[in-house]
Amino acid sequence: MFAEIITQLVLRNEVPIAVRIGLLSALILIALVSVLNENWLVFILKLTLLPIQRFNWESDKYGANLIFRGSSLLSSVLVSATLLMTYQLGIDEKNAQYSSSYFFWLVLVIALVFLSTLGANKLYFYLHKKQEIGDRVLDYHYALNQWFSFIVGGLLLADVFYLRLHSALFVIIISLLGIYFLLRLFGTILMLQNNFDYPILTVFVYLCTFEIVPALVISKVLFVNS
Repeated sequence: MFAEIITQLVLRNEVPIAVRIGLLSALILIALVSVLNENWLVFILKLTLLPIQRFNWESDKYGANLIFRGSSLLSSVLVSATLLMTYQLGIDEKNAQYSSSYFFWLVLVIALVFLSTLGANKLYFYLHKKQEIGDRVLDYHYALNQWFSFIVGGLLLADVFYLRLHSALFVIIISLLGIYFLLRLFGTILMLQNNFDYPILTVFVYLCTFEIVPALVISKVLFVNS
């Protein structure tokens, strides 16, 4: 029965098939992770609270789960690529791209961006001999990314399969992206202030390099140029 429902959703004609497949792939991935990891929601909740925890041992045992980290990366990539393709963000309306090959390259580019950012973060904290703090910051980002995938993916499913993209959900999704950025920024600031015994200038450079400037560039490319 599940396979029949999936087939019917994929074969609907209202939305390009690449968008439908991307959304359903993210949905299946999230469902699979929730089955493989019974404490999936506990992981997300505990790691989301990292910036306000006074005792890091409360979430240390949740930070080293490879399934959680891997699923966060994959689901974020799939949902991000599907979001960009669904609303054609960063592309002029006359040059709309809905081909499967375009979606594949979109997934590949976003995955490389995520991995490059992850590697740069790891290197930054390694050079400052603060790998433990770096891992906690990244785990906090993993948790936020999971919330992003779960909530935005659900809204995309509703907009694509049931509302045929004729709704105000796009505005809600953009608002949620703004909230996501603010939570990520202020949570990171709290963690670095409480644990990073380097001058405030060092913290400011980190925030500009890894949070503020990338967010401004992404906003410029996706929204101003659309």
